[in-house]
Amino acid sequence: MNIVALTWPIFIEMLLRNTLNMTDVFMLSGYSDLAVSAVGVITPITFFIIIISMMVSTGTGILIAQNNGANQPEKSKQVAAASIGLGVLVSLLMGLLFFTQTDNIVSFFGLDPQVHTYAYQYLIISGSLSGFVTMSVVFSTVLRSYGNTRSPMVVNLIFGAINVIGNYMVLFEPFGIPVYGVTGVAWVTVTTQLLGAICLWVLLKKRNLAPTLSEVLSAPKTTFKSILRIGVMNAGEVLFYNLAQMVIVYFVVQMGTASLTAYTYAQNIARIGFTFSVALGQASQIQTSYFVGKGWIEEITNRVKRYFVVGFFVSVAISGTFYLLHNPILSIFTQDPEVIAIAASLMLASILLEGGRVFNLIFISSLKGAGDVKFPVQIGIVSMWGLGVGLTYLFGIHFGFGVIGAWYAIAADEWARGLIMALRWRSKVWTRFKLV
Repeated sequence: MNIVALTWPIFIEMLLRNTLNMTDVFMLSGYSDLAVSAVGVITPITFFIIIISMMVSTGTGILIAQNNGANQPEKSKQVAAASIGLGVLVSLLMGLLFFTQTDNIVSFFGLDPQVHTYAYQYLIISGSLSGFVTMSVVFSTVLRSYGNTRSPMVVNLIFGAINVIGNYMVLFEPFGIPVYGVTGVAWVTVTTQLLGAICLWVLLKKRNLAPTLSEVLSAPKTTFKSILRIGVMNAGEVLFYNLAQMVIVYFVVQMGTASLTAYTYAQNIARIGFTFSVALGQASQIQTSYFVGKGWIEEITNRVKRYFVVGFFVSVAISGTFYLLHNPILSIFTQDPEVIAIAASLMLASILLEGGRVFNLIFISSLKGAGDVKFPVQIGIVSMWGLGVGLTYLFGIHFGFGVIGAWYAIAADEWARGLIMALRWRSKVWTRFKLV
């Protein structure tokens, strides 16, 4: 449970994921700027799929780590079995939802006809087969909860590279292959997700962590309830955040295609900047769960404070560096001077935004690892919608500041929520919520 050993594979994996997402945007920009705008609309919906997956995985990770810390390996195995059963059920339900409702979901945004077509083509495929993502997330969580963070990193590295090659094949006509456009990119994505999930399952079996069907069906009902109780509350916070982001994107759509395209570019670049803090937060959650199971409260309290300081300076430094290099970075994606100017202003504002985001990435993750899940959800709903969505409309639409107003509204939400979470961690109220 060494923090460096936990963090670096998660960081490499997430850096790869975000870089590949940006690579998808880069490749699509060579195909069509309208396709990039469609990806900007679909991105929050894609995160919604991951959030639903986290409804299972978060409870799984916390319970396995705390049970391992408390020397209860049999209960850890029951949690793993129950989580995989829940993952299969969630996968089927999500696939049915997107197969039947994709057109209604995309129509909500009021997009230009061609952007609507691209968004529909991508979502009907990736959404209907989103179960591959869910199972990958669950399998990865089980492996990480036992301290094995390297295997998911290696799997994502391999299939991430395959994804890039596949996108190139369907977009740029190598060897005379027809251009399949957005539809081709979607099929490449779900295929690599399927293959990644299969590899992670094989790794679980090799480590004797893969449950049999009888173990899944015989898992205690209390275990299912415990996973869902933690997972639903955690997913509630992230779900409301994502829904808020969807509404913000809806407001940005009203500001014009150039603003939406710039927002998409800046958002993808920003994800690279906070990747380290996300990885550090996830590692902190695993370590916090284990230490709480052991009863080492004072030790983990001080460690998390130090992790925050490291994450803060790294994220701000990366965001500042990206802004200084914004011209060569943005010129990779587009030559439109209006889009570049808007995106550059967003990248400058990201220095402020990312400083606030680190509070949430570190302290909220650690609070959840300790079992204190309800409080972040309650504060998150109020802050995300009251500040994030409310100020986006006020600054961006009402006062006419445009997309930069939306960016500062998101920053206000991150800072307000983050400072509250830091005070919560310092108070040690979370010690009352131990789960085992």
